Amino acid sequence: MKVVISIFCLPYEIDDLENTLNQLKRASKYVDKKIDWCLDITMCLADDMVNWNKSSIPKKFFEDKLLKLSSTTDWCTKHIQTSIDIKGCVSQRRFSLEKHREADYFIWLDTDIIFDERTLSYIETTIKATNKDYLNSVITPEIVRVWDNTWDCIVNEEFLDKPLDYQKTNDPYKDTGVKGEVSIVGVNNQGSPQSRFKFAGGWFTCISGKLLNRIGVPNSFGHYGYEDTFLMVASEKLVKEKNEKINQFKIKNLVVCENYKYRGHSHYLNSISVYDRREEFRTIAHDNFMEELKKVK
Repeated sequence: MKVVISIFCLPYEIDDLENTLNQLKRASKYVDKKIDWCLDITMCLADDMVNWNKSSIPKKFFEDKLLKLSSTTDWCTKHIQTSIDIKGCVSQRRFSLEKHREADYFIWLDTDIIFDERTLSYIETTIKATNKDYLNSVITPEIVRVWDNTWDCIVNEEFLDKPLDYQKTNDPYKDTGVKGEVSIVGVNNQGSPQSRFKFAGGWFTCISGKLLNRIGVPNSFGHYGYEDTFLMVASEKLVKEKNEKINQFKIKNLVVCENYKYRGHSHYLNSISVYDRREEFRTIAHDNFMEELKKVK
């Protein structure tokens, strides 16, 4: 079995990437070495994402640091690169899918996610428990309370009484971890008319290769935005129109957190001239969403 962990990184996120790789290394102590774990990581160094001529930290600093991180990542197979063409998490996830079509599962992981060292092991256990009977599947850990109550179906019980947007002020290192007896629970989101599924792309979301190859990451989406929503809505369409068997499972009482509180990048952003193109990229993906959905049959 092959499991690909796909990660995208901008230069100013290099310290976050280092933290993520250290977390993964600790997590690797608990996994089955018979599984082909593969890290697929890209850091974008494109001139239209950073104006290097106006930056006091040179591009080579980030190239060298990525090379150092690569040399210490020795627990799995890996493909770690810089790129001028991959400019966001969506184009990275598309690249990973195209490069590793044969993979059994893909994990989409952002660099600002804090997770327990047993997370990989629990995901591995869930894969083994569901693999045979649920070929088209998505597996997620639980989270703390976020933007609105449509996410409550994957919020851990300990955090359901917290205010909305709790993730923006919480301590991710305190709230991450195992919160009780761990079990595998099916997810059926009753709070959204769009889809019974609910997950976000980079929160350790694990997607079966069969499902991801079935739906894909559309080229027209470009670099950033809506690939996770597209996967949810397209899956719902296939369930309703084609009666396809697609399931989401959450690992109950295993909590991961997005690191809002401690992820400041000012030490880099004060020294490199960054073009923030997220809204531009998100608009491109949004404008192509419905046309791509029509192609899912």
